[in-house]
Amino acid sequence: MPLGRRIEWSRTGPTAIRFRQRKRWATAEVLPDQIALRWAPECPATVRAGLRQAVQVRVAPGVDVTLLEVQGGPAAVDLWRRLEELHAAGRLRFATPMLRDRESGLRQILTDEITVRWTAGQQVTGGLERLRRSLAVSLVRRSEFVERQCVVRLERAFGLATLEAAEAIDGLPEIEFAAANFISWADR
Repeated sequence: MPLGRRIEWSRTGPTAIRFRQRKRWATAEVLPDQIALRWAPECPATVRAGLRQAVQVRVAPGVDVTLLEVQGGPAAVDLWRRLEELHAAGRLRFATPMLRDRESGLRQILTDEITVRWTAGQQVTGGLERLRRSLAVSLVRRSEFVERQCVVRLERAFGLATLEAAEAIDGLPEIEFAAANFISWADR
């Protein structure tokens, strides 16, 4: 199964995007000069050295995510290029632009996880194997409350790839819903 459609966005300035989640359309604004990333285990020093002084770096409170802020335009494009290199080298688990939900105004960090619920009667184990083969996802955990629901991790989460994968999964007939997982907070 291919990822489906690409969600286009600009690395030089804010971009309005529309994506399908939980069988509905959602809208958000991509803020490419505000980037969230999670280091691969034991790589923070290497990543920080790769970023140099081009950005302001801070750790998001209460979560294992680092936030980067960079001037827009060419500086943001250059930073995204460096992050792609670090991601390709296996030094980042994910790197995504910050999003702002259009309805609530909440800033959101798109993670590398997707919540998936199969329709009644579907075999979750077989479905997980198909998703693993076609989209390179791995099982994070099964729901303790809903037997046919789980969280999967996208192995190649960069940019908006998690939204694209969630949208592709959400469109499958055997899926009740799929939704990208976000970390949200209200400071605007």
